[in-house]
Amino acid sequence: MCFPAARPRFADLLGITLSLTCLVHCLALPILILLAPALGTWIATPEWVHAAILMLALPAATFAIKDGWRRHGRLAPAALAATGIGFLAAGLAAHEGWLALADPETADRLLTSLGAVTLATAHLLNWRWRHDYRGRLR
Repeated sequence: MCFPAARPRFADLLGITLSLTCLVHCLALPILILLAPALGTWIATPEWVHAAILMLALPAATFAIKDGWRRHGRLAPAALAATGIGFLAAGLAAHEGWLALADPETADRLLTSLGAVTLATAHLLNWRWRHDYRGRLR
């Protein structure tokens, strides 16, 4: 059970974990598949994974970044989080074929990876600035 003060910390940790999980999914799995083609038929990620990651990342980011802003007053984490969520959504759109792209698979990996790194950076900045707060807005 999370105490009220621990909930924003948990949301940041969840956001960082989800972002890094997304990054591992987008980068490590294709590399593993390239290195071992025989495993490609055994390792299948369900189609709903991209949407599930986005649906988990959005509320975690919103909750954590909002609480951090209340404490440190900096907008950079919110801007980075919004950009990261946008990249994740664009990656989902590429994955689902909603965007007219020549190579949707590459666009999916690139956009989703960029979104995961951007969102993780937002959570890390938010975490750092929240815990560095000294009672004044910067």
